[in-house]
Amino acid sequence: MEQLFGAIQRLARSPAFKFFLIAFLILLLLVPLVLIFGLVSEREGRAREVQRDVARIWGAQQQVSGPFLVVPYTVRLETTQGDKRVEQVQERRAVFLPEQLDLAADVASKILHRSIYEVVVYTARVTFTGRFLAPDIGEVAADILAVRWGDASVALGLSDVSGLKEATVLTVNSDRQLPFAPSLGIPTAPQSGIHVKLSGAGEQVLPGPDAPPKPFAFKLELVFGGSLSLDFAPVARETRLAMTSDWPHPSFSGAFLPTDRSIRADGFAASWRVPHLARSVPHAWSLATAGIDRFRPYQFGVQLYRPVDFYQLVTRAAKYAVLFLAFAFMAVFVLELVSARRVHPVQYLFVGLAMVLFYVLLLSLAEQIGFSPAYLIAGAATSAMLSVYVGMALQSRARAGVMLGVLIVLYGLLYLTLTLEDYALLVGAILGFAALTTVMFTTLRVDWSGQASPSEPARREGE
Repeated sequence: MEQLFGAIQRLARSPAFKFFLIAFLILLLLVPLVLIFGLVSEREGRAREVQRDVARIWGAQQQVSGPFLVVPYTVRLETTQGDKRVEQVQERRAVFLPEQLDLAADVASKILHRSIYEVVVYTARVTFTGRFLAPDIGEVAADILAVRWGDASVALGLSDVSGLKEATVLTVNSDRQLPFAPSLGIPTAPQSGIHVKLSGAGEQVLPGPDAPPKPFAFKLELVFGGSLSLDFAPVARETRLAMTSDWPHPSFSGAFLPTDRSIRADGFAASWRVPHLARSVPHAWSLATAGIDRFRPYQFGVQLYRPVDFYQLVTRAAKYAVLFLAFAFMAVFVLELVSARRVHPVQYLFVGLAMVLFYVLLLSLAEQIGFSPAYLIAGAATSAMLSVYVGMALQSRARAGVMLGVLIVLYGLLYLTLTLEDYALLVGAILGFAALTTVMFTTLRVDWSGQASPSEPARREGE
């Protein structure tokens, strides 16, 4: 029995037992790490909620589609009810696209603050210039009963009309100005927007209620607010967009990228040119078969990208937490092996908790002062505290200095990994390989079984 008890004691004092105990502590610390992920998600959700609240007031992500020429017409439908044939007259609407459309958008950005949160919004001033050809109703349907050319209108889709800042008019052939009215002018249309009837354009455009509109040029200016992104639809046979903004971090998105772009510290300029062959939408169709939202897959534009989303950065940093705990524990373990002093498992647990608390400190500071200053403060505070603690536990200033150097290197490499997202895997792999190699060769002569005499650590300490 005494031999068994002595063997258990030797096993408990062996470096191998301490090694596996450290591995168990790392697994145990996964519990607070999961809670930290939940905390980051909760804070990020709160930020998104504030963003949506501000967007409801200022303007949401805007999608501009049009203008379209919308013409009502009627068709005769024959149905059978039992042995009887019933004829019904049904009203439909035809949509005609412009022949040419030039868009000039000036986007003035602004950062709104609510509590500790920031929301990127903008005010866009968009000028539409283009031309419609005379519509051919035969392109839409062949079995048409009548066409109400006198009720033809020009419709413009806007995803959030509450963001409109000014009233607008449609200038026809440079001389007639027609004020827009609310809605798309299409009954039961799920999309939002504005419309104007062509009946006030005069005989030069609409000769009469029974005659189709003549070709006409148009121009209008739209001023509206939005947030985060601005997209347009390539509705014409040739759609050209020139956009300028004072936002220095654009992220061009959608189905088409700009043909030319210039990004500077004070803003950007970009231009697009999209032919109708690049999208699978006919030049005329009936709203009974498809709505004007059929351009959604072909929209293009820009997102006002924020280069530092600290919630994502904190989440990415926390994903390396297990690796960091392993590195820190291995550093303390190696220092313990080459020292005459021993570190209690509870002290290892305190070291791990301090490194876990680093992420909470980082998140709370990042919401106040930004990610980079928060990372510097949180990393410096954690490194200083842990190095002093380990130095006092091992009663060695030299060991404290080594621990400080290890933590500085670890936090420095983590920051490098976060900033170089495309090379994060490469940096992490090199870091892990270098750390494992260092631990392997440093502990090459360690008696993992603990069978060596108690004086050997002291001799190594004095060498």
